[in-house]
Amino acid sequence: MPGKFRYWCGECGYRTPWGDDAEGAERLALHYRRRHPGAEEGGDFEVRSGARRSGCLGALMLLLLPPGRRS
Repeated sequence: MPGKFRYWCGECGYRTPWGDDAEGAERLALHYRRRHPGAEEGGDFEVRSGARRSGCLGALMLLLLPPGRRS
């Protein structure tokens, strides 16, 4: 499942792939070390809007349906 966060470089057009918060921050730090050595890390991040929410609500609803109505 794709992550919820993506980081943008403040020096160029690089954007990390969608991932979790820690993964995105680490990828951006690695990008700065490789492409912009000596530059202070900057940029921005975005949170995916409308990200799928997977959870147990669907399973709970299925369990609450009478056995004859599950299909």
